[in-house]
Amino acid sequence: MDPRLEPILHRTPTWLENEGPEGDVVVSSRVRQARNLAQIPFPRLISGAQAQRLCGEVEEVLAPLFRNGLVLNPNDLDPAEAEFLIERSLATRDLVESSVPTRVLFLGDGTLALMVNEEDHFRVQGFAAGLDLNAAHQSASKLTEEISCRFRLARHSKYGYLTACPTNVGSGMRASLMLHLPALARATQPLHQMIQVARRANLAVRGVHGEGSRALGNLYQISNQITLGVPAKKQVGTIESFGRELIEYERRERTSLLHDEGAREALVTDATEAFVKLSAADAISTAEALTKLSVLRLALLAGIGDELGIDQLHSASQVLTLCFQLQPGHLQARFGQSLDPARRDRSRAILVRRGLTDPLAGSDPEAEA
Repeated sequence: MDPRLEPILHRTPTWLENEGPEGDVVVSSRVRQARNLAQIPFPRLISGAQAQRLCGEVEEVLAPLFRNGLVLNPNDLDPAEAEFLIERSLATRDLVESSVPTRVLFLGDGTLALMVNEEDHFRVQGFAAGLDLNAAHQSASKLTEEISCRFRLARHSKYGYLTACPTNVGSGMRASLMLHLPALARATQPLHQMIQVARRANLAVRGVHGEGSRALGNLYQISNQITLGVPAKKQVGTIESFGRELIEYERRERTSLLHDEGAREALVTDATEAFVKLSAADAISTAEALTKLSVLRLALLAGIGDELGIDQLHSASQVLTLCFQLQPGHLQARFGQSLDPARRDRSRAILVRRGLTDPLAGSDPEAEA
């Protein structure tokens, strides 16, 4: 593995390590801001020389703002390392697979990141734990202001900031929440209804890795879709308001599970089965592991861990951390090489097994695989 990434791999990002406001439901908040230069084509039409020149300028001008982090050229990374950055939400597949030079800059604690020459020249991302969009917005806006002071940006007097995708024109901002909704998922109809309500309110509902991804482990992202003619603060407020509705519904369903004898018994049975499987499996897929960890986290949040025979070392937040550590990119980054699916499944089983049997000791599948 690239030695520069080693400290990042073994460090849980702040937004995941520290449970933030409403952290039993909202995993994290993210605000992304897109900006483009006024004098050169957008990345899809930019020449290789122009893209390289911009990367050089960014390294010279903006790298000092990331002294406690990293400045990486995705072309220097192998596929496993690139996948790791994607799973950490620090990069996108479009960035790492771009045909022109790109860069990714981020702080070591995972709270701030910048992609250069992705869909837009600049894509700033601010992250915060739990429901704290204001903190994520402030973090992103501070870097965006630095960029606007150093570069001449493409902006229309009527329409606002110009972006490669027309749906981002205006504020160029997307605010999103990552939520874990296992209780709503067990009550299938309410979850489907909430998704429909979100879409009617012009909000996007996606999987944990954004557009095109599946909602594995009952992890969802909701984000705004309207950026034109709506002030950024109002957009943030809309997402926060809907997020609070989802929090209320998820907690209500969790309470209903506990008061319905049949539903409670079914949850205890499913969670016990999940814990036994995760604690003993020799191999397990990403989808199955996330599904079972989701059930286990729901049981811990519902306060029935004792009935599963789980000791006090475990917590819902530790289970959530495992959900991210077991992803293919994280596993392969630990080995510094691409692994075939069978070996990934074996390594994942070791990581989860060790994480559940001794959470304080950490998990290193490389030691046993």
